[in-house]
Amino acid sequence: MSRNESEEELMLIVKAKKGDSNAYESLVRKYQRSIYYLCHRMTGAHQSADDLSQETFVKAYFALPKFNEEMSFFAWIRKIAVNSTLNYLKLRNREKPLTEDNPPPGTGNPGSHSAMPEAKLEQKRMEQTFQEALHSLPADQKAIFILKVFEEQSYKDIARVMNIPHGTVMSRLSRARQKLKHAMAAYLEGGDS
Repeated sequence: MSRNESEEELMLIVKAKKGDSNAYESLVRKYQRSIYYLCHRMTGAHQSADDLSQETFVKAYFALPKFNEEMSFFAWIRKIAVNSTLNYLKLRNREKPLTEDNPPPGTGNPGSHSAMPEAKLEQKRMEQTFQEALHSLPADQKAIFILKVFEEQSYKDIARVMNIPHGTVMSRLSRARQKLKHAMAAYLEGGDS
């Protein structure tokens, strides 16, 4: 983020803290897509991600008076999103990923597999296997994996977001990677599933 963008964001935060709803709406528009995708990666379901991203911004709005302007607003709101999503995943049974409800074109009926080139079909199978393996991980391991791999966060940042020691982040990430590697073994070895 450039210095001008940082200054603009800080002005929006100050205005929002004073009750300017338009300023807060600008902050929401700036980050809502990133927060939605983070929630979607963690839940695997559009509706849950939509609800959780909205919940994140509502929680942030009410907590805004306590926000320290020296912190990164995005890091702060991402932490709220991760915690809300982890709570959601712990309280409810895992939802079926959206891909199971809406199979990719050409895979919905057994007779249509021949219409899709074999390599493309294999790629779809591999992606679906990965998504299923990712969503079967325990919530804390899944969150750490997503923050590290998809959000490209450092171990230190992940530890801060999740309120756990640096070493715990590393061990949980290692366990998540091992489980995913095991689930993807057939593809990693070049065999068929």
